[in-house]
Amino acid sequence: MTTLRDVARIAGVSTATVSHVINNTRRVSPATTARVQSAIAQLSFVPNPIGRLLARQKIVPSSSLPALIASPEDGRVMDSRGSATGDASLAALPSPKRQALKSVSAASDETTRAMLRMVRSAQPISRADLARRLEVHRSTITEMVKPLIASGLLREAQPEQLRARLGRPPIGLSLREESTFFIGVNIGVRRSQVGAALLDGQMLGEESFDTPSDSDMALSQVRASVERLRALLSDRTISAIGVSVPGPTDAERTQLLFAPHLGWRNVPIAKALRITVPSRARTINREVPVIVENDATAAAMYERRKRLRNSKDGELSDFVLVRAGTGIGVGLVIGGEVYRGNGTNGGLLLGEFGHMTIVAGGKSCACGNRGCWERYASAASAASLYAGERRHAGGGNSLRFVDIVARAEAGETRAQVTLERIGDYLGVGIGNIISGLGITRIVVSGRIVFGWKFVEKSLHQAVARTMAGRLATWFVESGEPTGAGLGGALEVVIEQHLAAIVAQARSAA
Repeated sequence: MTTLRDVARIAGVSTATVSHVINNTRRVSPATTARVQSAIAQLSFVPNPIGRLLARQKIVPSSSLPALIASPEDGRVMDSRGSATGDASLAALPSPKRQALKSVSAASDETTRAMLRMVRSAQPISRADLARRLEVHRSTITEMVKPLIASGLLREAQPEQLRARLGRPPIGLSLREESTFFIGVNIGVRRSQVGAALLDGQMLGEESFDTPSDSDMALSQVRASVERLRALLSDRTISAIGVSVPGPTDAERTQLLFAPHLGWRNVPIAKALRITVPSRARTINREVPVIVENDATAAAMYERRKRLRNSKDGELSDFVLVRAGTGIGVGLVIGGEVYRGNGTNGGLLLGEFGHMTIVAGGKSCACGNRGCWERYASAASAASLYAGERRHAGGGNSLRFVDIVARAEAGETRAQVTLERIGDYLGVGIGNIISGLGITRIVVSGRIVFGWKFVEKSLHQAVARTMAGRLATWFVESGEPTGAGLGGALEVVIEQHLAAIVAQARSAA
């Protein structure tokens, strides 16, 4: 079965570039387009229908909610279509900045957002490097960044911060927004984290605590942490708050619908964390936006930024993130965009693969089903597998995953076999994902990565047994064991902030 990756290899481009050519979702140079079309004809490639729907945004990308723009005259908020809303602004940009952004709207929203993402991921980065990675003329980049520099959003790095191979050192561009900061909140099943960061990702402060079983108590502790960070950063203003949660959220990203391992349902997180701060004009108060996102989707945003930073050409291969810790969550990245579904049918979003059945009539799951993937392949499931059908005399289910990994490292056969079984179950689910979505690059992150050396072989063997594993060229690699929780929460809110910048430019035109 010919895949997108096969076409990309023949054409000498990334899979994302092939996707853009097929779906006409981004401008690609004529020469590159010709190479891709030639490779498609040579291989008789037929595009995957699910991938085409995703690329054409039939399934809603995570950044597609209307970006909110503050109206400085009366404190109302306008969405990107110019309709008044009652919510607070993400950007709340002052009038001079809005005027400076006018010329940015000459570029497409997608190109502008991609440029800001690239700057944030690879800063400091030269105009020439931006133009090369985004496949646009350097003059286009110059016109885009001029007003952003004038507005104070971008700054130019000192020449010594970048090294050129020949000639005069290039000037690097970095994001700059020193008067505001963002709050990220990761509500985990066991531990929760609250952190403050600048737009460029620099952490300013962080707290963590054991997650209370009661949702009201947990949100009360989150709010207390936020207030302490505000006091610590009293010379700056909160721009927005991003919250990563262990379960699906509503389409508006304000509520946690269901957290199986916590037993929480319909928790109004945005309402509970509502904060007002003085507007820039100091004449009225504005409400700080709170964006609530599923932790796997947030982690996919975090992984995307890491990969974008290391990308040589600015393109990202399509990939699926499998985050395995207490449970299993799945995030999907197509053409550089993270997708989450449209939130219809009661709010069910794309990516709830952790609760697909892999063992009919199997172990009961916290979600109410039996035989769910995460009951066999998550880090938390390792303790019960280690103990067998009865509790092990040494504590059984009280064992942590890292304890089992430590025993495997010490040579204990029982621990090693347990991790191999985890890998086998993990591979079964990943094979299903590859078969169902037609995306052949998988990144596994979360606590399961601590045992990767024992998990990897059986995982690959399980994928190889599937039809997709036999017919397609696929890749499964490990990501980060930690960091994606709080990092993902910050990515959620900063990504929305960048989308608001783009919408601001459009509305100012």
